[in-house]
Amino acid sequence: MSLIIYSTIINIKVKLMKNNNSIIRKCTIENDIDPTRLDKYLASRFSYYSREKWKSVIESGLVYVNDEIPKYRKIVRKHDEITYHVERMEEPEVNKNVDILYDDGDLIIVNKPANLPVIPSGRYYKNTLHTIISEKLNTQIRMLNRIDRETSGCVILARSHEMASKFSKIIKKRGIKKIYLTIVENAYDLEKLFIVEGNMIPAPSIHYRRYQTFSKYEGKYSKTIFKTIKKLNNNNAVLMAKLCTGRTHQIRVHLKESGMFMVGDKIYGRHGPIIFDNFLKDKENSIFDNIFERQALHAYKLTFIHPFTNKKIMIKAPIPKDLKDYIKSLS
Repeated sequence: MSLIIYSTIINIKVKLMKNNNSIIRKCTIENDIDPTRLDKYLASRFSYYSREKWKSVIESGLVYVNDEIPKYRKIVRKHDEITYHVERMEEPEVNKNVDILYDDGDLIIVNKPANLPVIPSGRYYKNTLHTIISEKLNTQIRMLNRIDRETSGCVILARSHEMASKFSKIIKKRGIKKIYLTIVENAYDLEKLFIVEGNMIPAPSIHYRRYQTFSKYEGKYSKTIFKTIKKLNNNNAVLMAKLCTGRTHQIRVHLKESGMFMVGDKIYGRHGPIIFDNFLKDKENSIFDNIFERQALHAYKLTFIHPFTNKKIMIKAPIPKDLKDYIKSLS
């Protein structure tokens, strides 16, 4: 690091020590992403600031990429480390009851509860799975896959860079089989086994910037195999979903394409994504109060060949109580 940059960082830290409303945070881009402009990446991952606000923060010299002061147009990629200054804010409460299902010293698989982000994003920084497991095991960890904050179930982590590198190759070759369980509504004339395949396209809306749409002709190919596990009252059902590809929000988008909705899904569900707009306008009388507390999706089972031992590993995450209770109420 140059003397000028080092001095700048020291000066900012001195200013922050005098201002209790400001903090310095760090994040690393751990997942494969398309080359993305810095201001756009930060606004997408940490949405408490708008893109214009992040641009202003960057131009003020309060953001560093790999210990260098960047322009807001800088392109960021996987493995880049971003250090940034933000106003101090209170994090939302989360469920910190994480169970370790598998740990061989190199590879870790945990059962993540609902209402817990995997990595720092939005208003969450310390209250994340990454931080909880790092502190619990007193070691640096690397996330190998991600699920949404509201989704429960299996998440894979690594202790070493070597394991992370080898396992990333397995993921790229689709060498890991993922099985999810979900509860759906509007499940009329349900078949025992059905497949949804086609392309998916990002279609940011005024309600939700990560919104995806289904297309037969353009976008990235996606495929899900669904199996009916149990039919419930009021045209609800429990389904098993096997992912053949791993696109953003794939199961939820494929259910919607099939005319069904995931219970509690506030984006692609019966009411979404306009539900977010209603919530922002009137939090006291939000439609959130009239639906299942979270999206009814559980990462139930993982199967893969261990990259070091070449042995088959199969891990199941027990179905959480809230899903069991909801299924029971509809049986």
